[in-house]
Amino acid sequence: MKRIRQSLGVKSRQNELKAARSQSTVIKRVLKWLGQGNFEIFAVIVDQQETPSESGEILYRLALARVISHCLTKHPQLHVYLDRRYTNRRQAVQLEQAIRQEVSHIPEQVLIIEQVDSAMHPGLQAVDFVAWALRQKHEFGELWAAQLIENVIVLEKVMGAKKSGRPGSR
Repeated sequence: MKRIRQSLGVKSRQNELKAARSQSTVIKRVLKWLGQGNFEIFAVIVDQQETPSESGEILYRLALARVISHCLTKHPQLHVYLDRRYTNRRQAVQLEQAIRQEVSHIPEQVLIIEQVDSAMHPGLQAVDFVAWALRQKHEFGELWAAQLIENVIVLEKVMGAKKSGRPGSR
């Protein structure tokens, strides 16, 4: 991400590159680079039209827990960096508990979770571009961005309303 930003001459006040604030040439360059990468993308997309009555926090925890569960099934030793979403320590702990509850059935797994600032972790900035591309596809029917990364997508699952066992809910 740093090399892409430098090669394009893109400067960001926050030292962070975001797809929603980037020009289309930057988005295309980042997504093309990601599409040629030697890594895998696992994505769980929340269909908010199918989940209108659910709390945003419950959906976030559930989607994140599900995608990490899929990752752990394939890669039983996993170090996950999450964008620091909460300043409230209690909410951060609830998120981690929801994830650990969802993955507890996976045998012999090692899961390390760190909640970090995305400005300091360029990998999370790349994730922002992936999320943007998948949002364009699923919410607006614009396929071009997702097609640039389709070679590295291992899982792209849409999560609807009729799911049981919501991590982090009471």
